[in-house]
This record gives sequence, structure tokens and C-alpha cells, in this order.
Amino acid sequence: MRSVFRDFTDYFFEVLTYPKEKWNLFWQDYKRSLDFINLYQEKKDIKDDEIVEKFKKIGRRELDRAFWYKQEIIKDLKADIIKDLTKSSEKFQVDRGDYAVYLTVFTGNSPYEFLESFIGTIIGIDILYFYFNRDKIDPKTLIEEAIMKFINSTPPNKKKADFWILYDKIKTLISDKNYNDQQSILKLISQLLAERIPYYNWVGFYLVDETEDNSLVLGPFVGEPTEHTKIKFGQGICGQAASTKTTFVVDDVSKEDNYLSCSPKTQSEIVVPIFDKNGNIVGEIDIDSHEKAPFDQDDRSFLELLPNYFLKDFGK
Repeated sequence: MRSVFRDFTDYFFEVLTYPKEKWNLFWQDYKRSLDFINLYQEKKDIKDDEIVEKFKKIGRRELDRAFWYKQEIIKDLKADIIKDLTKSSEKFQVDRGDYAVYLTVFTGNSPYEFLESFIGTIIGIDILYFYFNRDKIDPKTLIEEAIMKFINSTPPNKKKADFWILYDKIKTLISDKNYNDQQSILKLISQLLAERIPYYNWVGFYLVDETEDNSLVLGPFVGEPTEHTKIKFGQGICGQAASTKTTFVVDDVSKEDNYLSCSPKTQSEIVVPIFDKNGNIVGEIDIDSHEKAPFDQDDRSFLELLPNYFLKDFGK
């Protein structure tokens, strides 16, 4: 089962290793390390400079005390929460799979925040708030309150649960030394996507042809065989995505003039370009569905994220 409870507090307290005049650099490093910090900042509409200034007003000494407070409570707190989630898994609906509880640090203004993403809801627990209010609150009670508030206000979202499972599996896959070549990884990613998402009926990769300019060649895929093993830039939905470097979502392929039919069963398609670190297109993810208009912003965000993991392992 996917981990529902994780501790990210140590990432924040790296601030204590930075000179105060470089806390702005720390904040950028912090956001790069933890994607959900960006979600918090966007939700609260707080600028980087405002956050850094707030921490400077709190001061190094107070943040150091907050660190030691965290060290004092964290072991027992984590043990208690994990015990409760395990013992009362039905009450906390652990199996719904569309949320996770992250111990972290925001700005200390509130005990928790619900951060929405395409893979589910992150219940961010602010340990700095616990420190500031340590004589008034019980951390364990507040964490359980946050989980129950989420459960009681949000119906289960199986799609996001599936995306979260895939997200974790693919991240694990990339670090598995048994899959150390591009073709095997792309094949396995195709299989995972096709197996988990019911409307992903054909999943594959097209890669930029190294022997011919402005051309794509078919890579690993799962689904019915296709005659389109080579596609020119600009030709069909895949070729248009390559030439414009833009994700294409087609709700109804029958309404597209420039469409290369692979199967009469295909009703819709999404094509996501893959770029190297210099912004050059190196391939794309192509998914066909037997349903009309099944792809939404969550599909798009999820699929656009995936290349961030497998490209870096091939020196792209």
C-alpha cells in the first residue's frame, strides 16, 4: 500500500545551514526539493520575498528552537499517527488512496492546509504552527482532525488515486537498476499506464528519428499494432504536437481533418511532447482512448510530469 503519512520537516530546517542573507536561495532550493511547497504558495498567493522576510523576522534563534521542538516530539508523533492510521484504517479511509498526510513547514500561520494536485490531496501539516502554539494544542489531535475534515468534505476520487499509485510506481521504477535502458523503461511505463487507467486503450512512445530530420519513429507501446511506425512533423496529431511543441488533446478524432487513424475503435487522443533540458523535442507520449473526451487537466498534468523522471537518467 502507498505510504499515506510522510515526514518532510528536515528539508525545511536546512535553512539553519544557510547564512541569513542567503535565505532567499534556501527558499528556492526548498521549493525545488518539495513540489507541494509551490502548491501552498500558489494557494496563498504569497511571493517569495514575503515568505523569506517572514522567516527573517522570526529569526534564526527561534527557528533553531523550533527545530529542537520538532526533534523532541517527532519520533513519538510519527509512531502514534502511523499506529492510528493502521489500527483505524477504515475510519480514516486509508484505502481510498487519494490523499496523503505530509509533515512539513509552511509559514506557521495555520495547523494544516489542503493542497490539491492531479494525483490527489496533500494534507500539509505545519510543524512550525505546532511550535508557535505548543502550549495550547495537541499535535496528534490536530492531525487526526485534518484527516477527518478532508474525508467528511471530499468524496473519494479513484482517478487521482490511480494517478498517485502510478506516480509512485514510476518513480520507483526509474531508480530500479534492473531497468537500466530507455526501451525497457518506456515499455514498462506503457504497460503500467495501460493497466491502471481503463480508458488508456493504446499507450506508446514516438521518438525523434536520429537518422531523418523532422521525423518520429514508433517506440515501445501497448495496444493494437499500428501501421504508423514513422510520422513526419506536422502529420497527424502526433506530428502536430512535435512541430508545435504543444500538448494536443482531441476529444473526438472524427472531427479532426489532420488525423492518422490507427484503429476504428479510437474516439479520442492525447499527445504530450517530451523535451530535453535544452527544450529540444526528443519524443512524445501518445495515448488513444475508445471513449470520447475522457482526458482532462489531471491527465494532461500527470503525463506532462512523467518525462521529468525518465529523461534525466539517459543524459537528455
